[in-house]
Amino acid sequence: MKTKTIKRKETGNWALPGEPLTLDEFKEGIKEAEKGPFYTIDESKKILNEWRRPKNSR
Repeated sequence: MKTKTIKRKETGNWALPGEPLTLDEFKEGIKEAEKGPFYTIDESKKILNEWRRPKNSR
């Protein structure tokens, strides 16, 4: 049975074991994350409360 190698760029998952992450890839990932989206505290609370509310009361 052959093992298929998955490249991180395709999956976007840095948590795969045995997959090295270069410093440049790490820096690029940080730059991408800094683009956002970012929420205010009030927006975050609203989103969390929506998520917590039971589905039948939405």
